[in-house]
Amino acid sequence: MNRSLRFASAPRLSRRGRLLFLFTTVCALALLWIGMTPAVTRAQEDETVGVYVVAPGDTLSAIAARYDLPLDAITQLNNITDPALIQVGQELLIPTRSSALALGVVETATSIALPGESLAGLSARVGAEPSLIAALNNISPTARLWPGMPLLIPAAQAEEASLRFGAVERVTVPAQIEQGRTGRIQIESRRPLSLTLDWNGLALEPVALAIPATSVETLLPTPALIAPGVYTFTVVYTAANGVDVRRTWPVEIVDGGYAFQSLTLPADKSETLDATAGISETELLSAVYAPITTSLTWRSAFNRPIGPEFATTSPFGTRRTYNDGVLNGFHGGQDFGAPEGTPVTAPADGVVVLAQPLVIRGNAVVVDHGQGVYTGYWHLSEMNVEAGQAVSAGDVLGLVGNTGRSTGAHLHWELRIRGIAVDPLQFLDEALFTPES
Repeated sequence: MNRSLRFASAPRLSRRGRLLFLFTTVCALALLWIGMTPAVTRAQEDETVGVYVVAPGDTLSAIAARYDLPLDAITQLNNITDPALIQVGQELLIPTRSSALALGVVETATSIALPGESLAGLSARVGAEPSLIAALNNISPTARLWPGMPLLIPAAQAEEASLRFGAVERVTVPAQIEQGRTGRIQIESRRPLSLTLDWNGLALEPVALAIPATSVETLLPTPALIAPGVYTFTVVYTAANGVDVRRTWPVEIVDGGYAFQSLTLPADKSETLDATAGISETELLSAVYAPITTSLTWRSAFNRPIGPEFATTSPFGTRRTYNDGVLNGFHGGQDFGAPEGTPVTAPADGVVVLAQPLVIRGNAVVVDHGQGVYTGYWHLSEMNVEAGQAVSAGDVLGLVGNTGRSTGAHLHWELRIRGIAVDPLQFLDEALFTPES
């Protein structure tokens, strides 16, 4: 027997009945919405604030400390103008860390996204919740990051992130370095470690500041022609269990703002524009700069290699063209205009590793200060030292001249760290390494 379902026909309503039914339905839906709204609002509020009842002996500062919040986070949320005027039994709204950050009363720092890094990866690296980082940067928790993207994170997390690295207690890494400038790394550990340091593919050696070597430093030389962007500094050491422990930090290289300069050499200097001579000299000096002597002869700021009355005539990093484009390049040192015969002195202790005439650099002297730090002095009229000679700060190396590729008497002072030309003036104001106490 076949059975089928049949829907009973609803009784027909009069026009008045239909209107009454419609009115009743609308009212019921409205009441339902009104009943639900406070619950939703309270649930949302509970995600961002809590309530604290002031007890006898409480102070606003103590309450803020109890919840690990800045005092301003509580005063702003509760419209308190005088933190001393709180009363026993008073209800205070207590923001969560997220809402405190949204109020702008928690300090933030900037972290740079690494290549291929997700928001979850960044949060794990710096120790902050993904939702918190997303809220700080007004992005979705699922947003894609691009390499070099600057992102706000809680400053406390930025500080803590530098500490969590096995036996390494602290690594201080600069967030930014200008093209042609030098950054400094400081590493503190609980015990002496054999560290492998890498700066964008350049192997670095840690310099021990004391014995035992639980505090070391190294320099991050940055080429003047490197493209602005995010690069990496990596620390690796072998743990007691034989496992290699590795950590990488992003460092942003920013534009150095260097100027352009066009120079015209006289006919008797035309041989200095020869490309072959340039390649030959570069190879010679690269070999001179290559050795990394373990001893460090100087830690403090450099002395000026020429009197303060002689001003800069061409600064480091200037992009140069010679004779209407016959040769292009950049200026790898600092030029000081001075009369021929002006004394040039060693800015720091060291050992002379080159003292000879060259085609482009003229009469040239190079001094090794240890740990891959070299200084060069070009275009001298006279050289007063020889290779292998130890010199002290203030010793005369030679006299200002106009030899080699030069358009007038001046001193070209060059600083090389691990073979990379960097601005030497930086170290007239800053110590190379932390001086001995």
